[in-house]
Amino acid sequence: MGPDCRLHETVETVFYETPIPTIPYNAVLRFAVSRDPESKVEEIIGRFRERQVPLFWVALPSSHPENLGQLLLERGLQLAEEIPGMVGDLRQLPEMPALPAGFTIREVHGEKEAGRVYELISWRWQVPETYLSLLKAMNRQFRVGMPDALARVWIAWQGEVPVAKAVLHLAEGAAGLYGVATRPEARGHGLATILTLKAFRAAREAGYSMGILHSSDMARSMYEKMGFRPVDVFRIYTSQDFHM
Repeated sequence: MGPDCRLHETVETVFYETPIPTIPYNAVLRFAVSRDPESKVEEIIGRFRERQVPLFWVALPSSHPENLGQLLLERGLQLAEEIPGMVGDLRQLPEMPALPAGFTIREVHGEKEAGRVYELISWRWQVPETYLSLLKAMNRQFRVGMPDALARVWIAWQGEVPVAKAVLHLAEGAAGLYGVATRPEARGHGLATILTLKAFRAAREAGYSMGILHSSDMARSMYEKMGFRPVDVFRIYTSQDFHM
């Protein structure tokens, strides 16, 4: 994952730790514990509290026990957001809207352009400048911009300034869309819609017919207009105020 980073993975739990002191860089992604879940919850939360870093805990429909949310609330976490998971047929995508004047969209190719992706990531998650080198080291394993990359990325540019991005991951028969974000000064131009369609059209060209994503409440209507429908809800619990 990167220097001083740790991934903890078992059949029942998946969580990771990094030195970056902002959400979501210390997180629990899977928790399905049948035997004494209370003790395991306390153990995991205690690790992050000892390091004094904010915790980001994803409760999936498959999470266990059923009262996991209550266990987290009782231990000081808060329900930050409920996020709908959505699925859509890539064969039925709408037409691509016109790109507003002054903007261009390009898929990321090469190490130099990959560096501009990290600028957007650090802005989106408010990563302190002192941790930027670590952020880059953590993301190098994905080889963004390289022919063998684990994910493909598109950036919207306003002149020479990167102002929005979208990430596409192809695996297990489905095309997953992640990391759609637009800087405040570039909002209102439909860039998120165009980036989403760019990514999913590329997935369709690669032979994929199913698209999946998770949406904020604000973006849900945008995805529904593209033909996506909610299929499940997962909940985000955090140790500090947070909104997707």
